[in-house]
Amino acid sequence: MVKRKTTFNSILTYFVIVIAFVAIRTISSFGLLSFMGEYGEYVFTIVVQIGLLFCLSIFMFSGLQKQRVKTTFTFYGFKKISWKAVLITIVLGAVVFFLNIFVASFFDIILSLFGYHFHSGEPVSEYPIYMLFVNLIFTAVLPAVCEETAHRGLLLKGQSAYGQKTALIISALLFGLLHMNIEQFFYATIIGLLAGYISIICDSIYPAIIIHFMNNALSVYSGFAAFYKLPFAKILSSINGFLVNNFFLGLLFVLLLVGVLVYILFVLLKMLFRETTGRKLKDLQVELYKEIAKKDYMTNLEQSKAELQGKEDVAPVTVNMEELYVEKNIKMGLMTELDKQLLEDTGKFKPTNVTKSITIACIVLTACITIFTFIWGLL
Repeated sequence: MVKRKTTFNSILTYFVIVIAFVAIRTISSFGLLSFMGEYGEYVFTIVVQIGLLFCLSIFMFSGLQKQRVKTTFTFYGFKKISWKAVLITIVLGAVVFFLNIFVASFFDIILSLFGYHFHSGEPVSEYPIYMLFVNLIFTAVLPAVCEETAHRGLLLKGQSAYGQKTALIISALLFGLLHMNIEQFFYATIIGLLAGYISIICDSIYPAIIIHFMNNALSVYSGFAAFYKLPFAKILSSINGFLVNNFFLGLLFVLLLVGVLVYILFVLLKMLFRETTGRKLKDLQVELYKEIAKKDYMTNLEQSKAELQGKEDVAPVTVNMEELYVEKNIKMGLMTELDKQLLEDTGKFKPTNVTKSITIACIVLTACITIFTFIWGLL
């Protein structure tokens, strides 16, 4: 079964990524990469992001499926979107960033109630402008592209045989757990759910990549702005000060602001859907009408020839709409042969015990490390 094979290959690829990630992180935690000095962190990020999350997701899965890399990219959802959709998604990413502040703060409060101690990094004595761009590349660009490839591509599409809802939950949960940090787990999982949902409704991974980038990029810039006391940081600081000094008014303000942001979020999602899937459906509809008109024209032409030659009526050319729909999707680059095979595999999907075991192993391993970071924060 194609569904069973694809599901197994995708989770096996992800399991290898998890094992390799844990191994590299363990080596790093014991200081075995300290000989690299200040460059060790960057090397670690390159190996994990590009080597594991991106390259393994693409090339290992392609090899297991015995398909071209180009097919894998399309299957993962690397399908172009319009510039208007890009602009909508950029604004959407900014909205997600501000909502994420409240979500993260909420879960931070819950962790604090358990006695968790947050680990703050060492104070920065200098922050040259070039470091802003370095941090944007390593904290925003690479994670946005590579982490989305692994989770909204490999997992979300690879586990789709379970159904979109189950695949969405699996990809979002493992996205949160792969951060292997209790401080990031909650909001990362929620962002994973949103990014996965957007990837599904837009039939493209690019909006998820842009939103991920915007969230991380604005976080990086807020640190830069705070160091140089720029207006962006002052606004955030003023809001925070107001919330701390005016509890009830602050709570009312937060609820009102969150409500407005959520409303804007839904409006932007509708706009994005119309600009991506809505536009593709219109283009596809035009292509289908053209094909049907062509078939009708050929039927009428053959009928006219038959009448001139005194022959019997010619049977009309029939159109199989389902086959035509798939054919046009593939021709327009909206669907791959693998997507077609998955659609044609109409048998009841039942994952093998090995597939179930590997999926559970991924969740348990990353969950154990995440829980350990929570226990460590209590000590």
